Amino acid sequence: MTIVIGSAGRRLYLIDWFRAAFDTLGLSGRIIVAENDASSAAASYGDETRLLPRYTDPAYGEEVLRLVDEVEPRLFLTANDFELMQLHVNSGIADALRDRGVFVPGVSAAWQVGCADKLRMAQMLEDVDVPTPKTVKGSDLDLLTDVGENGEFVVKHRFGSRSSGLAVVTGGDVDEAVVNSAKSVPPRADRTDPRDDVVVQPRMPGSEYGVDIVSSLLDPGPLTGVFARRKLRMRAGESDKAVTVDPGPFREASGKIARAAELSGLIDVDMFLDDQGRASVIDINPRFGGGYPFVHLAGADVPLYYVSQIFGIPIDEGWNQYEAGVISAKYQETRVTARGSQEISDSSTAVEHT
Repeated sequence: MTIVIGSAGRRLYLIDWFRAAFDTLGLSGRIIVAENDASSAAASYGDETRLLPRYTDPAYGEEVLRLVDEVEPRLFLTANDFELMQLHVNSGIADALRDRGVFVPGVSAAWQVGCADKLRMAQMLEDVDVPTPKTVKGSDLDLLTDVGENGEFVVKHRFGSRSSGLAVVTGGDVDEAVVNSAKSVPPRADRTDPRDDVVVQPRMPGSEYGVDIVSSLLDPGPLTGVFARRKLRMRAGESDKAVTVDPGPFREASGKIARAAELSGLIDVDMFLDDQGRASVIDINPRFGGGYPFVHLAGADVPLYYVSQIFGIPIDEGWNQYEAGVISAKYQETRVTARGSQEISDSSTAVEHT
């Protein structure tokens, strides 16, 4: 009974929790970790390691299908935003995997594109009546209204991940923040103005929350779980400390997104909640996000839900129940990922910064 987890990076807890799900259900399971970097924290943490080309490599799709045909997994998931685009949109690999009987959690191709493009995402949310801040390109600041000196605005990369290019500034500093953010946008062939790849939004009132939205792997669309936590501290674009809260205020928006996106499995959504209890969406990551551990430690168990569905073993509704008011904080660990790698240290001339 095999599953493949791609690009887990530092999220070793996901591997642990899928192992625990196998144990809970009394299954002899195998977790294959597929990575591009043989020395990543997760690469050697699974039951087996398989190296794949980088998702931008022309051979990536062929090698994914070769791996799946060999090991015959029931589930293939990845924690990398850009690999998700390659799987679901650029190559059609996700559909090819499903044709082979493999479950591939995610959203429809149209919503995958929207999740990757923050400008398009705002438009898609408006189309399904989900509140979201007005979003404009950095080159279209004249479309923003009420840009006062004291108002606050969020500037970030349009196609970014993990808060890339992010700045929160007052109205008088928006132009400068856009220029600075545009300096670090990745090159794109059909772009003439780098400010087109920066978006600006008014900062929403209230507190910021991370919300996991879950639908069935067998019947995409209907909502089966909503988990929420209030963000207390951020680090490197991820929640570093959070407290679990009642998911009630987020259910309406979550249900609309799940149906419109033809959701299967879990996606991570960033929302704001104002003083009147109104939720608005600012970002969607169609994967296990960095905030899921906070609700898992409070009682939720999406890996158990996944494994029970793909192997046809009924479980009760306990998997989508969790305790509110639980505060959790992340901490750092280090593990050896390779030995005898003199070649790496000799040939490297610079430290990798990510």
